[in-house]
Amino acid sequence: MADSLTVWLRERTDAELVELLRLRPDLALPAPADLATLAGRLAVRTSVQRVIDGLDAFHLAVLAAAARGRASSAAVASQLAAVPRPEIDGAVERLLTVALIWGEPDSLTAVPAVLDVLGPHSYDTAVATEPPVEVIRREPAELDRFGTTAVLETLRLSEALAELWATEPPTLLRTGGLSVRELRKDAKLLSIEEPTTALLAEVLYAAGLVNATSGVEPVYLPTEEYDTWLAASAAARWSRLAAAWLAMTRQPSLVGQRGDRDRTISALSADVERGNAPALRAQVLDVLSALPPGSAPRESADVLAALAWRAPRRAHATRGFAEAILAEADVLGLTAAGGLTGYSRTLRAGTRAVAEQVLADALPRPVDEFLLQPDLTAVVPGPPTPALARELAAVADLESSGGASVYRITEATVRRALDTGRSAAGLHAFFTQRSRTAVPQALAYLIDDASRRHGTLRAGVASVYLRCDEEALLDRAVADRSLSELALRRVAPTVAISSTPLAKLLETLRAHGYAPAAESPEGEVVALEFDAPRAPTKPPERTFATRMASLDSTTQRADLVRRIRSGDALSELTSRMEPGAARVAAGIPGITSAATMGTLREAIKNSRRVLIGFAEPDGSTSRTTILPISMAGGVVRGHEPDSRALRAFPLHRVTGVAVLDED
Repeated sequence: MADSLTVWLRERTDAELVELLRLRPDLALPAPADLATLAGRLAVRTSVQRVIDGLDAFHLAVLAAAARGRASSAAVASQLAAVPRPEIDGAVERLLTVALIWGEPDSLTAVPAVLDVLGPHSYDTAVATEPPVEVIRREPAELDRFGTTAVLETLRLSEALAELWATEPPTLLRTGGLSVRELRKDAKLLSIEEPTTALLAEVLYAAGLVNATSGVEPVYLPTEEYDTWLAASAAARWSRLAAAWLAMTRQPSLVGQRGDRDRTISALSADVERGNAPALRAQVLDVLSALPPGSAPRESADVLAALAWRAPRRAHATRGFAEAILAEADVLGLTAAGGLTGYSRTLRAGTRAVAEQVLADALPRPVDEFLLQPDLTAVVPGPPTPALARELAAVADLESSGGASVYRITEATVRRALDTGRSAAGLHAFFTQRSRTAVPQALAYLIDDASRRHGTLRAGVASVYLRCDEEALLDRAVADRSLSELALRRVAPTVAISSTPLAKLLETLRAHGYAPAAESPEGEVVALEFDAPRAPTKPPERTFATRMASLDSTTQRADLVRRIRSGDALSELTSRMEPGAARVAAGIPGITSAATMGTLREAIKNSRRVLIGFAEPDGSTSRTTILPISMAGGVVRGHEPDSRALRAFPLHRVTGVAVLDED
């Protein structure tokens, strides 16, 4: 029977040690020199707390029962009498696997920090079954159809917010992020709540579709990737947003709350950063994934109760975030009526292309026509095609969306379309060709009346000039005091000039009730087209190169276990040397090489034999005795005492060195 944690680790199989490093990766940073070092790290309080905080209520109760003195599986079972013995044994085995306890089933000992972390709290012994989540059952296809409504709305609002920022870029605060005033303004223009606006902004940023510009006065703009995203299918566009939300280390629900310095937390600021956000989202959605496909929880409180059972020590601190995550998932369309949709299940499984296909099959077929109503509204009986949506957005305002969208046409929206270069004939053709119903006479009159008045004033580049065949109208514009900033100067009965840029001239005139149009040198009405401003493409999320990156596979963890065992064997050997012999603890290549190299230099200088441990190319470890003669170019060379053969060992493969000769 093992009488110490180090001996117990020595008796574990390689597979068991590999699993331990997988479940507790912090133990391998930096790589332990030997099993004694690994045993010491198992008792570090922060490492123990990290594991205990992730235990569910049942395993906590088993751990608490096993942690007081030398216990046994039978003793634990007697304290949890209501739980079947096989479940107790399984929990004990799990705790042994993560090394919170060690020993044999009839003699269990907790690592020293366990009692300190558990504290004086009592743990409920009647917690063997996770609390059930009462569900409302539906067909999976029906739940997916419910979710597509939120998917389409998310895409519409995301595009609307990005386009809004393209025309009216919000300024980046000096402290970082978006000001409260800008967020409130955007929410009002989009007719949505501020928390939803903050969520969309954070997701667009995380997806690399918006970013801040550089310069003296940085602003937020869509990136070049946004244009590519805009041309993709609806399913592909949504999957990019959903994947960004699942992975982003930011918690949008914090926006608007008070931060550590009693200052309001701004969207896109550093204060929204939460490193545990992806893990918490995964935990929340795991509860929903465990429900039958198509079903949704009857009450969100059941989901929160299940989360509290799965990680009771974190429940109080994360409850608010968990509630926000459930709400955000519904807004974005990952869930519908609280239940996880089929395409979201597929996306979480890591098959994004398949998820897009599942979503595409669930989305209603896009339509490219509408129904004009006598009240000058256009009803689109389904999601509009991108082309139809752009045309309608130019000539009408969206009043409502959902299964069907309603757009309202007014004098202002028709004038807006004419301002973009569309003609009256083109608008008549658009409504005639795309409407299932007859074009109302009132709409035809509205288009004709607006087009007659539109462009009566003409602006072009001279410095700039303003031309009008109606002298009285030009007289009024020149004399209008509200246009004094334009500094209009009459140069002919029908022509005035200004030093104001053309775009600014048109904007100011329109803001004061005039309806000017731009014209070409030939006198034809033209639309001024400008390249949409764009921010630089967002760089990839910063990654930190750590030694943990070398342990991302079972093979790599197995290689580390072999090196730890080699170091442990070398430590055992040096511990049995005579007291006068110099010795150095085993090291791991690239981690603890300074002491190893120092020892080799001294051995070369003083012509002393050394016992050297090294890793073979196949991952196995070996030991041999040499008389080192040189160390250069990343290689130590020496003679084997018996054969006098010259050997060379790459320093990065040396696992440990011990001096054998006495002074």
